[in-house]
Amino acid sequence: MKPDLTNRKSALTEFLAGIVLGITVFVGVGFCLLLAKESEQLEVAAVPEEAANKVELSKIVEDLIGLEGTWAIDEAPEEIETPVDDSEEPSSPLPYPEDFNTLGGEIVRKTYSYSETSTIVSLSGGGMLRNSTETDTEYLLSEAEKDVDFTIDIDSSEPQVLIIHTHTTESYEPYARTSYDDTFNSRTTDLDKSVVAVGDEVAEALEAAGIAVIHNAELYDYPQYTGAYDRSSDAIEAYLEEYPSIKIVIDIHRDAIESDGVRYAPICEIDGETAAQVMIIVGCLNVPNYRYNLRFAAKLQSKLETDYPGLTRPILFTERNYNQELTHASILIEVGSSANSIDEAIYAGKLVGMGLAELLGSLE
Repeated sequence: MKPDLTNRKSALTEFLAGIVLGITVFVGVGFCLLLAKESEQLEVAAVPEEAANKVELSKIVEDLIGLEGTWAIDEAPEEIETPVDDSEEPSSPLPYPEDFNTLGGEIVRKTYSYSETSTIVSLSGGGMLRNSTETDTEYLLSEAEKDVDFTIDIDSSEPQVLIIHTHTTESYEPYARTSYDDTFNSRTTDLDKSVVAVGDEVAEALEAAGIAVIHNAELYDYPQYTGAYDRSSDAIEAYLEEYPSIKIVIDIHRDAIESDGVRYAPICEIDGETAAQVMIIVGCLNVPNYRYNLRFAAKLQSKLETDYPGLTRPILFTERNYNQELTHASILIEVGSSANSIDEAIYAGKLVGMGLAELLGSLE
């Protein structure tokens, strides 16, 4: 008689199924533990210690996979003030190149976006503030809510605004590109390709609104770069003495955002056209009345972000100076970076000018 194998087959099948199930559970649990550990490590590395508990997991995942449209705020270096170096050799002429190579590395074009943390907070009127100091953030927010302490005389022949460029030769790419020229240091004395062209747009919008403005295009970082802030300070003081009607001083720069050989162009789309994103900077080092500058900066930040969502990066409040002790409305504005095209920067300047003109028109 043949042996009955039915029960044996059934038992063997159940045994094998159990093994498969056990392996599946073991792998699944191990994967979850690994993912949790990776997320924990990333959270510690990606955010400041004081903000770690407030960052959502979704933001950590964005940083992990490089989600299109976002990257860490600390990839953007802060504007620096370089003291005079008497040993610095004068620069050679800085013409704008006629041709550009593509050997320098990649240009990544992205839009800065932010989540709130303990140091990056929303302004009630729109836009955000980044506090990089030990100053209490709640205090800064309360000051940002207060009104400015000046008015603007529309249609006056006396200048109300001074636009200046401490780093006058900072320039842009000729057009939107995916790689940069490693032989070009993004500085030029051809001012129609530099931040001066951005200042022209701001000045034009103010003048169209009946706001008298002086746009100073003197070279303060050429032929020597060090000491540029000292030289522009002397110029600002001279203008304020000659024209006591000046209420506002705006120092227009462009950023330089680079990491591991990759340069970043902060962009946004406004009314179907690409603009460079802008960042307002307020310094508090040796600026006793910094709160007045902050109030003005907050009003402009909120106006720009309300009218043109996505145009601004958070106001940077920092332990620096930037000649901002000279008035109650002195700010520095970074318009794009060296990787932005000149057209993107000029368009951003136009938007800043229109927003500023409307804001100042409400301060009559």
